[in-house]
Amino acid sequence: MSQPDSFAAFQSKNPDAAFHDWLRESAEPFWTRATAHRFTEELAEGTLDPQACARYLVQDYAFVDSFVSLLGYAVAYAPAMPEKRPFAGFLAAVTSEENDYFLRSFRALGVPDTEWREPELAPVTAELLSILQDSGRSGSYPLVLATLLAAEWSYLTWGLACGARRPREFWMAEWIDLHAVPEFQQFVTWLRDETSRVGAASPPDVQQQMCRTFRHMMQLEERFFDHAYTPETGT
Repeated sequence: MSQPDSFAAFQSKNPDAAFHDWLRESAEPFWTRATAHRFTEELAEGTLDPQACARYLVQDYAFVDSFVSLLGYAVAYAPAMPEKRPFAGFLAAVTSEENDYFLRSFRALGVPDTEWREPELAPVTAELLSILQDSGRSGSYPLVLATLLAAEWSYLTWGLACGARRPREFWMAEWIDLHAVPEFQQFVTWLRDETSRVGAASPPDVQQQMCRTFRHMMQLEERFFDHAYTPETGT
């Protein structure tokens, strides 16, 4: 499917569409592959191999460290307190409840402390961290929004797709809960609206940068799930 080359072109054919609709459509087919991945389906069904889950969580915990820093940049770059407050609240949640989940899961899955404290980064993880770090240091609020939205909106999408399914093992069930609870949905909805507000008002070159970053993030999100089954190795 050909992708609209600009938000203006997309909106001319879809007058009621928001900026985030253009980002999502421009990220196909990676958006669909990442949000309906084998990993998330097996997670919901409770059939996910524990080794695959452990491999994924170790890499995701490495991702969280840079993600927390990006949230800090979002607080700094947000124009006023009404925009800063949602980021600050989400930052507190990630560094408390979510961090506790990781530590309990590592113990339950038998992951050695050295493995999660000093992980060997997969190439896809290193690429994701590079995008987070570049976005954070860019000084660009629009770019930070696009990066955060790709990560969080995609996770909300698969989290909600799990419906009421919850495996017996907490390290699967609670990972779904973290990405499907009303509080997370409320934050992502706000983030999506804020990205659309800022993106629609941005110059075309900034819109293109946001679009490229969102699409690249979704390519990497698909690979990140793939790594749980077929580990990527460095060159």
